Amino acid sequence: MEGDRVMSSRILATGDSLSDPGAAMSARRPFPVRTLMVCFTVWLIATEVLIFDQIKFDAKAELLEQAARALPEPRVMVPTERPSNLPSGAKMERL
Repeated sequence: MEGDRVMSSRILATGDSLSDPGAAMSARRPFPVRTLMVCFTVWLIATEVLIFDQIKFDAKAELLEQAARALPEPRVMVPTERPSNLPSGAKMERL
């Protein structure tokens, strides 16, 4: 409440009437251009870092794919039957 009186007394102290539309505008602070420039600069730097990081990641992924293609295919033998752990004298039947 006290701040409202101080603000209104400042506006009225300039000699403007309340009906003048420019009276309220003269009490406002100027637009913070410096703050806007700092925020934009930080955003621009962060965006560039993300873009270059993505480019670097794509290049490494491509090199990894090329290296994987250059390796020979694995030759894995898959057994068709499980080895038996039965004693040598036991009989095993197929179902």
